[in-house]
Amino acid sequence: MLSATDIDIAREINLVLKPFEVATRELCGENYITGSTVIPLIHCLIKKCEQINVINPIALQLKSALLDNLNRWFGRMEEIQNLTIATILDPRFKTLHSNNPLASSKAIRTIRLKLADLKTNSSRSNKESSDDDTETADSLWSFHNELVSKKASENSEDNNERMPTDLKHFLNQPTIPIHENIIKFWDVHKMMYPNIAKIAQPYLSLFATSVPSKRLFSKAGNNNEC
Repeated sequence: MLSATDIDIAREINLVLKPFEVATRELCGENYITGSTVIPLIHCLIKKCEQINVINPIALQLKSALLDNLNRWFGRMEEIQNLTIATILDPRFKTLHSNNPLASSKAIRTIRLKLADLKTNSSRSNKESSDDDTETADSLWSFHNELVSKKASENSEDNNERMPTDLKHFLNQPTIPIHENIIKFWDVHKMMYPNIAKIAQPYLSLFATSVPSKRLFSKAGNNNEC
């Protein structure tokens, strides 16, 4: 028989653990993208845990231990560049949960370089087609084409160090609601941001874990529904 004190302790412990259950279920979803939610969810979990008000020494000790372990194991998640890029390219989050300016800067630079590569390849393809037509008409223009190619290469190098207009525009737009379907978002906006959509696709297919939450909260294969 639990005493009134035991019940109070259990109630406060449940209060401390509840956000962790919610986060676990969120990150272990099978039917939606979870990789881009890792950094924002850990950030929110830490803040939520910090705000939990408990007074019992046991619950306080549990809260402190959980916060210490959260920061120990997940405090440097932004240094995993694939997760940071996935978060930045998720229209629900972008850079809202960026707590590591250096990691965020590196991730954005990687996106910039990928965008530059896509645009360079597209320009090269168009140029080769144009060159074939021009060379057929008059080989005298070959020197002109060399100058055009050289100038395009110089501009490409400069653009690698600048924020592309489309990326800047995307990041400056308001984030979409948390429960919006980001696959549908990119399907609708791929005409507006064609190159960003191409880059986003592989990153937004990341899953946070290979273990569904039901398996984490089951015994011998029998699901315990909460």
